Amino acid sequence: MLAEIQKTQLEDLLIKLSTNLSITRTQHEAAVQSYKAVGKFLSSESSPLAEYEPYVKPQGSFIIGTTIQSIEEDGDIDLDVVCEFKRKKNTWTQYHLKNAVGDHLKAHGIYRNLLDEEGRRCWTLKYREEGLTNQRYHMDILPAIVASGYSIILESAFSNLANENYQELKISITDKEKNNYYVSPFPEEWLQSNPYGYAKWFMKKALLVGNQFKNLYSLNESVKPTPDYQEERLPLQRVVQLLKRHRDIYFSKEQNDDIRKQKPISCIITTLAARAYRGESNLLDAMWGVISRMSDEIEFKY
Repeated sequence: MLAEIQKTQLEDLLIKLSTNLSITRTQHEAAVQSYKAVGKFLSSESSPLAEYEPYVKPQGSFIIGTTIQSIEEDGDIDLDVVCEFKRKKNTWTQYHLKNAVGDHLKAHGIYRNLLDEEGRRCWTLKYREEGLTNQRYHMDILPAIVASGYSIILESAFSNLANENYQELKISITDKEKNNYYVSPFPEEWLQSNPYGYAKWFMKKALLVGNQFKNLYSLNESVKPTPDYQEERLPLQRVVQLLKRHRDIYFSKEQNDDIRKQKPISCIITTLAARAYRGESNLLDAMWGVISRMSDEIEFKY
């Protein structure tokens, strides 16, 4: 009896911890309004990019419900978005597409001041909202080319969990470290990424709690231009949040540089956790199960 009480108390504690790690409704709404404003600017009638129909929508932890607060008092919340283009000039390479986005952002007075140095694949806007909200977050904007009818393909894929053809959701992205960055105008030869195929794979794992799919979280909702704020979270989502916080604490500023360089990216943690999850409905059981099985999902090559 005592063991059961202690287990329940520990379960409640883990839930409270993960709830405190989640971004607030205010932060969520600020992020949504920010990327919608960027999308509106890039696609406006006066934009030189308008004819290519750019469309900005979130990817990564924001759509799978695993975003967490920064561990640093002055740290940033991460917001990853894709700037999808339905077409481009036939002669444009990755270089041309990426810089077309960057140049137009620089033409906007506010975005020019928010713009960070060019990244390998993205342009980053660093938001610093002082005052009552005191919100700090950065938006990584990834330029990409999508297949014809991609929005229909995406909606169909997210409405059918049984469909595991994740490859149909891949997109062509810019990467300035690729050898063909300046030369290839053919998107099929560019680096291929699959943020929405990955999101569907993760959410299918998360939604299978026990022996049934939970209706708590709608896959289609996650890729809407304005996804609803998620009050409740599934056990796997909470596990990932807790593991990401553990990572942040372990590799904090107090550690030496050699240790901090080994800090795993969130995608690795999220992938290993999803692969190790077995549908436990109790957060404590899910946490223990994932931790005990994660190492089995790592392949060592020498």
